[in-house]
Amino acid sequence: MEWDALGAVAELMGAIAVLITVGYLAVQIRQNTRSSERSGLSYLRDLHLLTEHNEQYNVLVLKSLRKETLTPEERLLMVERFYTIMKGFEVLWLQQQLGSVSRDQFDLHIDLARWALSAPACRRMWSQMSSIYSPGFQDLIAKEVLSEDSPISRMTKAFSAIDPDWVDAA
Repeated sequence: MEWDALGAVAELMGAIAVLITVGYLAVQIRQNTRSSERSGLSYLRDLHLLTEHNEQYNVLVLKSLRKETLTPEERLLMVERFYTIMKGFEVLWLQQQLGSVSRDQFDLHIDLARWALSAPACRRMWSQMSSIYSPGFQDLIAKEVLSEDSPISRMTKAFSAIDPDWVDAA
């Protein structure tokens, strides 16, 4: 066999190896993306379970909505859970910004943040603690959760019209 023919065979084998490598990398990237999405959704599920199945926290939110006084221990628990929920949403928002979680998936669960911030005590906590979150996340909360046009603001106004003592409209 001549050197030219041998060189052509080697180039062909090299091209095939490159194609196999590119195919392998594509599969790995797809698997990594799916794993990241599952991780983000798993985190969100855990966050949802933290609030949904935590009777003590839910009672505290209801007490806040009813403008009942919380004990110092209840306030501490409320701050801890609020921080955990909002930090969880910040992480989920960051994953959405990086493309690990789709905007549609994120939007399906933003109502939990709206619900958390519907309680006057939680709104006060947000106003006092918002600086510990990233500026982009602060903007998201301001525009999509707390703005006058947000669903929570419309819901708060509707509740206030029904029973002014039930929800703090501020």
